[in-house]
Amino acid sequence: MNYASIDIGTNTVLLMIVDITDRMKEICDAAVITRLGEGIHNTGVLSSEAINRTLNVLVNYKAIAARYEVKDILCFGTAALREAKNRDAFLEIARKKLSLDIKVLSEYEEALYTYISVCQNISGKKEDAIILDIGGGSTEIIYGNQENFIDYISIPVGSVKLTEMFIKNDPPENNEIRLLREYIASILIRIPFKKNIHSVVGTAGTITTLGSITKGLREWSKKEIHGLRLTNKDIDELLQYLLKKTTRERSALPGMEKGREDIVTQGIILLQDLMKYFGAEELIIDANGVRHGVLCEKMALLNAQT
Repeated sequence: MNYASIDIGTNTVLLMIVDITDRMKEICDAAVITRLGEGIHNTGVLSSEAINRTLNVLVNYKAIAARYEVKDILCFGTAALREAKNRDAFLEIARKKLSLDIKVLSEYEEALYTYISVCQNISGKKEDAIILDIGGGSTEIIYGNQENFIDYISIPVGSVKLTEMFIKNDPPENNEIRLLREYIASILIRIPFKKNIHSVVGTAGTITTLGSITKGLREWSKKEIHGLRLTNKDIDELLQYLLKKTTRERSALPGMEKGREDIVTQGIILLQDLMKYFGAEELIIDANGVRHGVLCEKMALLNAQT
């Protein structure tokens, strides 16, 4: 049977469709940037334009799911829908017009599903690990190992939010980057756990785009990115290269996801500062994320019933 999950994020709406039998086989994995959380840091509400962009993508995703004869769609939202004062209006429209019941995940649930996804794929080792899910409006930091989800924290910073707060020039000025890093440093002191580790696992759009640009991909290839390892030097060299370019120049680079060119550098800076905080020397990229974790839980429930 085919099942789908839809992840409605601050920046991107993602669709994953899988065939679940005794194991999971991926059929479709798609992402469209709608910038649902655009301006929410200043206004506290979802704009009508952002809502319409997101609803249009959801209509298309439902059509794709219908073509694959999906039995059930598990639809959820994250930071933007947690924060928006008018989220109930958006949820009601989706329910009435699209027959989509959207669950707004708590910070804990978002972190847990990220952990579940990573454990199914890259994290085969038993030692403790740090998992980073850098989104548009928030970042989930998970501490755990193959057997245990030990701890987590959700910090209120992401690539979209940092851009709207600090970046006014194109390319960014040095003073803007300095203030951005100072703000990140003030947030990182909230992290309740610190562990010197060799590598972190990173997921979501900032991370996968970083990998895609590094590889110079003309077309997106999940197979090329999932499991890719990047050193601190790799990340810093690419960041310095991107910071010198305008948004328009970045948009033309091989591997750049369309619509992410204005926020990607801020997401990479956040990644870089997090890796430094944890003493990590390399990044391992996980190209699945929360949407995959939700489907892993669904598979476990179905298998338990048989």
